[in-house]
Amino acid sequence: MNTDKSVSEKSNKVQMIIEASQKRFGLYGIEKTSMREIADDLKLSKASLYYYFPDKESLYFAVVKKEQDEFLDKISKRILSFHEPEQLLLEYANARLSYFRTLLNLSRLRLEDYSNLKPVFRETIMLFKEKEKEIIMKIFEKGKSKGIFFIKNPDATASLFLDLLKGLRISVVNDNKTLIIEQEEFAQLLENTNTFTEIFINGLKFKQ
Repeated sequence: MNTDKSVSEKSNKVQMIIEASQKRFGLYGIEKTSMREIADDLKLSKASLYYYFPDKESLYFAVVKKEQDEFLDKISKRILSFHEPEQLLLEYANARLSYFRTLLNLSRLRLEDYSNLKPVFRETIMLFKEKEKEIIMKIFEKGKSKGIFFIKNPDATASLFLDLLKGLRISVVNDNKTLIIEQEEFAQLLENTNTFTEIFINGLKFKQ
């Protein structure tokens, strides 16, 4: 019984640390945030913080994982309100773009910092993409069952769709020193994303 209570208390403490870190990373970014500041926010000793997370990168990893899970849960529920596969795919592309723009932590990084951190998050990035692919393939299946889409390889097609969406986003941020997308850039990227998605959808449809 005491063991269960201990596990529960530890889990609650971890969640408190992640949530506090999420706010501070969002305000100042990972490079301008110290473990001491996070510990002070929580009124913890620095040693206590290191007990739960051995370094700032592992804590950052946990925050990004939390935000990814929240996005996947939110978008999975959101697209349930759409019945037509074309609408579902457009909604996903738009929601995904908004997610990457508002993701507090990544938007505060300089591009070179993101390049340095990326190997640390390779596993979670790959897992996130696999979960995205599952959602996209469910949309494809709905389109196939309705006789709207014709797709020979749903897995490869879903990967291609996600890679091309990523390419559109990268084309905007490549010239910037940060991953922040300004309003005007976002409006253009949103228009490009919708245009691309509509073209992609037309390519999936049965030809009469």
